[in-house]
Amino acid sequence: MDLLKKHRLEGACTIAGIFLGYLVIHPFSGIVYMLMHLHQSNDFHLHWQNIIGTGALEAFKPVMLPMAVAFATLGGVIGLLAGIIAARREKLREVKLAREKKKIALATMKKLMVTLSHYLLNANMIIGGKVRHIRRQASDQDVIASLAVIEEQGRKIDSIIDALKKVTEIKTSDYTADGTIAMIDISKELEEQLSLSHATRRHFQQSQHGSETQRI
Repeated sequence: MDLLKKHRLEGACTIAGIFLGYLVIHPFSGIVYMLMHLHQSNDFHLHWQNIIGTGALEAFKPVMLPMAVAFATLGGVIGLLAGIIAARREKLREVKLAREKKKIALATMKKLMVTLSHYLLNANMIIGGKVRHIRRQASDQDVIASLAVIEEQGRKIDSIIDALKKVTEIKTSDYTADGTIAMIDISKELEEQLSLSHATRRHFQQSQHGSETQRI
């Protein structure tokens, strides 16, 4: 069933070619044959009134079945070739259209990311500043632990925005179990960005620790 659905255009063109070969090309060849015969016998004018009807009807007699099959096969082959060409053009058109849609979607997403990054990063910067301010004054370990969680989530928001900025191809995954709602899949980009963020943070902490050790 899937194979028939996939090649329905080629099949339709082949069937149309078979009918064309049997109903048009085959009778036309009969008419051409009679015209040649009458031309050779110099009796063209006498039989001109019946030539089309007689030539066409002769093509559908049982004795002409082998020739009818030959012309139907020829029409089917021509139809198949035309169907393959048409299907290829249709496929190329669909690929081009899908590429254009992806290009437009990616450009739209980039604009959205610029807007989101402007507001979210500014808000995240303020939150980070407040977290550092409270940490300098707090002595309760539970509060300090909560501030660490807030700071880590803030870094994650930064990483998500950076990952979205680096997306070059829109891939989606199901957000709901029934698949009615999809989300942009940035798991690979986010993982790379989080790894980079953690590595940068470790390097910064090691540099700070080394500076403090030298001062002591």
